[in-house]
Parts: sequence; structure tokens; C-alpha cells
Amino acid sequence: MKRMLPIVLLLTFVAGVGAQEVLLPVRHGVPARAKGDDVYLTLPFFDDFSDRDRSESLWEPGGTFFNQGYAPLPPTVGMATLDAFDAEGELYPKMVGQLFTADTLLSKRIRLDSVFTPYRRAILMSDSVYLSFFYLPGGGYGNMWQRIGDTPEEQDSLVLEFYDPTNQNWERIWTTEGVEADTLKEETGSYWQFMIIPITEERFLNKDFRFRFRNYCTLSNINKNGILSNADQWNIDYVCINVSRNWNDKAARDVAFVNPAPTLLKHYQAMPIRQYTPEEMADSVNVLITNLFTEELATNYGYKILDEQGRTLYTYDGGFENAPVYWTAQSYQTASAHAHPPVEYSFPMTSEPRQYTIVHGVREGVSGDIHTQNDTIAFQQTFDNYYAYDDGSPENGYGITSTSSRIKLAYRFRLNVEDTLTALDMYFNRTLGGQNGNIRFLITVWDDADGEPGNIIYQDIERRHPMFEGFNTYVRYKLEQPVVCNGTIYVGLEQQSSDYLNLGFDRNTDASSNIFYLTSAHWQTSILEGSLMMRPYFGHKATVGIAHAEKPQEAKVWADGGRIHIEAEDCRGVEVYNAMGQKVYASAGTEGLRCSIVTTPLPRGVYWVRIGQSGARKVFVY
Repeated sequence: MKRMLPIVLLLTFVAGVGAQEVLLPVRHGVPARAKGDDVYLTLPFFDDFSDRDRSESLWEPGGTFFNQGYAPLPPTVGMATLDAFDAEGELYPKMVGQLFTADTLLSKRIRLDSVFTPYRRAILMSDSVYLSFFYLPGGGYGNMWQRIGDTPEEQDSLVLEFYDPTNQNWERIWTTEGVEADTLKEETGSYWQFMIIPITEERFLNKDFRFRFRNYCTLSNINKNGILSNADQWNIDYVCINVSRNWNDKAARDVAFVNPAPTLLKHYQAMPIRQYTPEEMADSVNVLITNLFTEELATNYGYKILDEQGRTLYTYDGGFENAPVYWTAQSYQTASAHAHPPVEYSFPMTSEPRQYTIVHGVREGVSGDIHTQNDTIAFQQTFDNYYAYDDGSPENGYGITSTSSRIKLAYRFRLNVEDTLTALDMYFNRTLGGQNGNIRFLITVWDDADGEPGNIIYQDIERRHPMFEGFNTYVRYKLEQPVVCNGTIYVGLEQQSSDYLNLGFDRNTDASSNIFYLTSAHWQTSILEGSLMMRPYFGHKATVGIAHAEKPQEAKVWADGGRIHIEAEDCRGVEVYNAMGQKVYASAGTEGLRCSIVTTPLPRGVYWVRIGQSGARKVFVY
């Protein structure tokens, strides 16, 4: 039987008889989707999944989702993850206890006929076409309380297949069975595994060449409500097909970011504007830069802070530093000016919500390297009416298993001035059949007692976890009565049963020292590195029209032929900025059903597209 994560990641911290914290793997983001029909690609084919819109122009939909946080330390920022969820975010049905085909990462058609004909192969023996990629099984590595996702079992597998148009069938080219990442490290010296495969047979060298990755999963039959969720992840990155390669063609002249852009605050990803003071600013931030070439490269790094109109408020220039070669000892940039840049800027104190964009950029030498889409990362720094430790994307599900029928979970927040708590947002993960739906709980607020929850200062009416409605998004619960708060408070819930709530858990931001749970006589501090996706809202704004957290309007943004294409319900106020924060295009736009805008031709590079008041979208023009 398949071991689900409560066994693989049995993370126990005794708080009473039979009580423990448990993490489960989940799905975040949305699956890949296609843009356009009858698309033919040409070589080189490359995707490191650092730019979602660019990735969606290369792959067909198939349940796989693109993300920047489901596995640690990818070759470059971003990856594709195959798991046990389908394209609609549901667990594949009726597959408990059986091996089944789950997600598919399927390329669009790639023309190999024009660049690698039999004639060219005969006269240019060095002209060889290879497919290469990196993969990492889910479940992470290292300490158990730091791991992300679920490790595939031995009977599970990741498969690579090529399409044979002559026989109209898929042929298995390569496969690997489920294994822990730590085992791979012991065997090969690396966590992420590099594979390179030749494409030489005539039946594949045509205009309709396609390849696909598929994963095979198994799920256990676990009786406890809310436990059975996502499992058996495989992560893929840095996929490349090109000519003139060989078996040892591993390195690329590519300097890139590895992790998503960080917050500039000490503790929070977002906080209420009323609570912000300059003392909340971090002294420095951590930035991870890699050099995938065969020798040291001089790189220039810096970041900019932009306001909502795209105006530059602050610029940091880290100058040039030599970046060590990653391949020799899996080394990253260690020069402080690049790896730990100082934060010498304070956001202004205002009374109105604000959102700032922090854009980080790195480039090799003067002319830059071969893949510029991974040279830019950005973070949206939000000051509104809520606190958030999490980044909005869950990598696991969190819950307490206990023999107790009354489980208390508390989250610590520190207020700088008196304020009014009016609502609480929570993110619930999807489980098989919605088994964690309808779980009863009481929203509760505690004061502080020497660094842990003290007296209850508010307890709400009984609430229920939503059944289907609200999964994979924040659900907002308006308090029956506003609560005036000051200083340190703890916001959370008292669960009315021992079922597994399966709250979203973000592994990329660590707020474990602020998470407390109680199942018997004493509060325990969480040992699990990460943050609960639970956000308290303050002020009167949070009480108006509360149902779910607001979402930005749906929009498609992609590049083709040097132009950026935008399709949205409301195209008013479209602005495009380059990687340096300069506005390069603006349009008053129109309002209407599926309105469309196509920009003027733009130079090759990374751009940010803002549509009205929605967040900026990254797109790569190539």
C-alpha cells in the first residue's frame, strides 16, 4: 500500500497522549494551459519555468502546474510539478490503492525536419540533437520538519515518451522509479538529477516531433477525514533540446536566480498600512544567484523599488562580483553585495493602502547571458488591512491529529497601534471527496501570557469548513463582533472534532515560532518550518461584502513576434514596464467582453504588464 505523508513525514511533537502535528502534500497554483492552436516550435527548445506565460506557449495542458516553491534549490527559479491532482485541481477519482497515470507535461510540436535532416547528419557528424532536463522526486530532503511534498514510492514512476507519427503511438524512452532525494544524493552527489538523451531515430526527426513526461501514482485508503490529499510529486526543470550537443553538454552560460524574490519586511509578507512603521523593515534580504557555466563569471546585481505607477523610488546597485561555478561544489554567489544586499529604504507611512514592486535583476558581464528570463524576479509588497506571514501558495497541508476532540490552534501577531480585528481569512486544501469539508470550529482570539496564548478575549459562533466552496482560495469569516486589539495577540480556532482540517501551509516562509497548538494542558510551539495560510483582517474595510478574498481579474498575457498580447475582461489602463522599471508602453484600453490589446514591437527581454489595479504579470519577449 502507498505510504501517505503522515507516515513518510511523521512529524511528531508530543503535546498530550496521541497528539502530533502532521503535514500533507497539496496542490497550489493552477495547471499549465495552452495558448493558440496548431503551434509549431523550432529549435532551440528551452524552458526553465521561470516565466509562466512563456512556459504556457511551449506546453499543452495536462494537469502539470508551474510554480516557484514546490521543491528546494532548483537549477533556476521555477519548475514544473507533476502530482496526483488533475487539471481541475481534483484528486484523480477512483484510484485509491491502485497504480494510475496522473499528470502529463506534453510539448507542442517541434520541427526537427528542417534543422536535423538525414543529409545534415551525414555531412556534419558533430551535429547531434539531444534532449536534456533535471528532475527531483517530491518530498524534499534534509530534516523531516523542513521537507516539501510527498516522496514517490518504489512502484511509482516518472516516464519520458516520444511520439512516433508514422505508427501513431507513444514510445517509452526513459523512466525512473520512486526514490527519496537523499538516496539520490548519496548515489550521485546531487539532489537534482541531470539527464541527457539523444534523438537520432528517423521516425522522430520530423515536423511533428513531440515529447511528454508522465507520472504514475498510488494513493492509500486512509479512513481519517481530511488526510487523503496530494501525493507522489515529481519536479522537472531546465528542459532543453538543441543541435550540436553531446553527452557531456550539461553547462550553459547562464547566470540566474534560484529562489523567488523576498519581502523587504522583517517578519511579514504583507501587513496593515496602519500597523507599518520603519522599524518593520529588514536590515538585509537573502538572494540566491547561481552560475551554470564552466568557469567563474562576473555578474552585476541590483534591485529597484517601484510605486504603483511604475516610478522608481529607490535603486540599489551591488556592482560586479565573480559568481562561482555551481557544478564544482554546488556553490552559489556568496558575495554579500549580491547574496545579502542591505535594505536602506523605508516605505512611507501613509493612511491609504499601497502596493510596491521590488524588482531584482542580475546579468553576466556587459552583454548578458543566453537565458534572460531567469535574470529577473519581483515581489509585490502589500500594505493593506491584513497580516500575512505566507506568500499565498501552499506546498503542504497542516493539521493536528489527536485523541482529543477539542484542538486549539493559535497564530501570533504583534500590533504597533491599537486596531480592530474584523475578519479572518483561511486557505483550505482540497482533499479526496472534500473529506475535510464541514469540520466545525470556533474562531478564537487570545491575549499574550509570557510569549504564549493567554486568556480568551473573543470566541465566535461555531463555523464550518466549507464543503467544496472556497477550496484552494482564501475563505473570509467575518467576526460576529469586532475585537479591539493592541500589542501581541493570538488569532486562531478551537476545533470541535479530531478530524484533519488541512489548512494551507507555505514552506517558503518560516513563521513556525509564531504557531502554537494545544490538545491537553500546555501550549506547544510548532516544530514545522513554514507558515499557516491564515490572515487576520483589521478595520472596517474588511467587513464590507465579505465572502472570499478578492481575486484579480482573469487575463491572458503572452508574447509573440516581439509584441505582447493581452486579453482581459477589462483592458483599461494597460501599462508595460521593462526590467529596469521604465514604462515602455501604455494604453487607455477599452472595457468589454474579452477585449484585446497588442503592443508595439519591443526588444527581447523581460517585461511587467499591469492591467488596471491588478498585480503585475511577468512576460518574456523573445
